[in-house]
Amino acid sequence: MQHDTRYLFLSMTISGVACFLFFRFAYPYHLLHREQMLLFTYTVDQFIDYFNHPAPLSCLGGDFLTQFFHNINMGAAVVALTMAALGTLTYFTCRKWTNRWIAIGFSIVVFIWESLRFCQIQYPFSATLSLIGALSLFLLTDKLKGKWDFFIGSICGTMLCYSLFGYGMFAFTLLTILSALKRKQSYVVIYGMIPVALALPPLAARKYLVIPSQAYSFPATLWYGTPDFENERILGLNTEDYFENWDKINELVHDGVPGNAISVCYNLANAMQNNLPEKLMDYYQPAGLGLFMPVNEKSTYLSTQLSGEVWFRLGDMTMAEHASLLSMIFSPQNKSVRMVQRLAEINLINGDNEAARKYLRILSNTLFYKEWAKKRTPGKESPEVKEWLKYKRSYLPQKDTLRLSSTDVVKSLHLLMEANPANQMARDYLLCFDLLMKDLSAFLKDYKRYHTGAPNRLYAEALLIHLYQKRATGSEIKSTGINPVIVQDFNEYNRLHTQGNSSALESRFGRTYWYYYQFAQFQ
Repeated sequence: MQHDTRYLFLSMTISGVACFLFFRFAYPYHLLHREQMLLFTYTVDQFIDYFNHPAPLSCLGGDFLTQFFHNINMGAAVVALTMAALGTLTYFTCRKWTNRWIAIGFSIVVFIWESLRFCQIQYPFSATLSLIGALSLFLLTDKLKGKWDFFIGSICGTMLCYSLFGYGMFAFTLLTILSALKRKQSYVVIYGMIPVALALPPLAARKYLVIPSQAYSFPATLWYGTPDFENERILGLNTEDYFENWDKINELVHDGVPGNAISVCYNLANAMQNNLPEKLMDYYQPAGLGLFMPVNEKSTYLSTQLSGEVWFRLGDMTMAEHASLLSMIFSPQNKSVRMVQRLAEINLINGDNEAARKYLRILSNTLFYKEWAKKRTPGKESPEVKEWLKYKRSYLPQKDTLRLSSTDVVKSLHLLMEANPANQMARDYLLCFDLLMKDLSAFLKDYKRYHTGAPNRLYAEALLIHLYQKRATGSEIKSTGINPVIVQDFNEYNRLHTQGNSSALESRFGRTYWYYYQFAQFQ
């Protein structure tokens, strides 16, 4: 047996190291995002609440371990060790019927299979613990030697397994039946176990208000999975926004196919570095959707989260709070530590200390965010937090209004500019939104009202279109302060367009506003 465990230890070590390296370096945002979408507090009320829902022990254990994904090294280690534990239990279970090599092979297959399922963001970590709980309970039950002892232990184990571990009961039932066949006690166990295993989920579904079709699989959500690296990139953009790593966002943007959410993250990162107009045309822009994610009945928790991030950075706390609350509601368990943090910050900025204390009290009962909450306690803020609040409050709109249609974006941006004309980010978002919507009249009005100094390249290109349309004279063009080089480029653009040289036009001017204005189609 010692010889057996040596090979087991070697195989699980190799598999565990591979699992750790994969989640640490190839799939890290998957873990960080899971932690951000969870709120695990050390309170009696939350502990008791787990036992008001199905599979309480596996869900409690899964959420407890998920909080450690806050640190990517720790998170990858937790996943690797958990999968190794599952593989080890699988080995000792298989050794009851097979030789060591088949058992080791099967344990590695289960290790890989469960790791691949975990790669899907909708697959909960608690489902893995359900299998671990079921295998552990089976190994204990199988130690019962007497026929009736084993029969009674199996029936009780089935009920206990479903009560504590959910769908792990079916693994427990199958293994118990296999053990009974080996013991030649199948006529007792099979006729007793199968009805219990089939009857428990519908009965529990009534108690816990679980959908009957889901009662048999809770908390598992799928039976197989594979890594989704495009989704990992989107989660990475969203996570790096959370950590304010703007340079990293620009790296991730260009690693895959474009999309609305990608453009929002790209534009936000550039705006935070004060170069939104300079880089706007360097990437795919789906009109106004490249700046703001819509918040409507089709929104997901990710899209509302991105929408809230943009408004929070711009300074509109009303829109940010609305999106953050929706993201909280739409999140998998209707609780997200990231959204609780954001709501606490919003209320601190707005001066609503009582509401802020409510969220900070929740965070003070967590393992990794209690210090964060302590530094933001109203009246006891750290010097850095006080300075940050002073800065954010200077951007707050001085008045508000109802915002109910697609024009809400422009209305909100105007309110921000009226409150603080020095809000460069709001100004750039307003002018760039006008341009992406090809609304030159609105752009000209907002440009004259809010912009000072010589125009940058993007704004100069838009101004030249207007000047061309009104057949402006050379002196009028010169009075705008546009760089003569840009005027020469515009003349060259018109020459190539007149010649019908589309390939040269796209090659040389494909990243100009002139090309976007003339050829971009709204879908």
